[in-house]
Amino acid sequence: EAMLDGVTSAGPADIRSLHEEMLRLGRMIDDLQKLAAAEAAALQLTLVRCDLADEAEAAASGLSSVFRSAGVSLELRLAPAPARCDELRMQDVIRNLLTNAAKYTPAGGTVILETSAAGNHALVRVVDTGIGIPADELPRVTERFYRGRRAQSTGGSGIGLAVVDELVRAQRGALQIVSEPGHGTQVAIMLPAPDREDVPVPADHDRPRSMTSASPHLR
Repeated sequence: EAMLDGVTSAGPADIRSLHEEMLRLGRMIDDLQKLAAAEAAALQLTLVRCDLADEAEAAASGLSSVFRSAGVSLELRLAPAPARCDELRMQDVIRNLLTNAAKYTPAGGTVILETSAAGNHALVRVVDTGIGIPADELPRVTERFYRGRRAQSTGGSGIGLAVVDELVRAQRGALQIVSEPGHGTQVAIMLPAPDREDVPVPADHDRPRSMTSASPHLR
């Protein structure tokens, strides 16, 4: 408005500022569309027998350029993991987690994508050697638009894990996030086996927890 009124000049610096704000708003709108789609999907999911190993492989297959650009290695450890899921939405979930892991893992680091069967449920796990999440921020990482201190320097609006949480719950699954600053983060998703309706959720499921350095799960 100031430019239109002639109060402020329309020089390169002013135009650059406008351009940066337009890009930021564009990303926010895109993220809001993703969240709205996730909420709508919760009402329209088609839960069928699937194998999380197949969904994980399909999700990872299109991300080679992302990991190559980031200088991060992606390691697949895919064992059969029969589950009940919406195949396309599960691929969206895994793709989101992998992209997030690549973003917060320094060049030279590693991201591991695992699937396995565990009793009455199937498990998919993404483990990275990234910067990790401080303990005081960990309980809030699935909140909409929440961005921790270390995420301020990266793109996005803090909607990715909220979408993941929405879609996992819609598939009657459970999400757990454990992290240790400086050593990486592990995100695990449990989905019901084909003959079950849902996954038993621990009492503290709604509160992702920090992990101590003694834990053997983050490697």
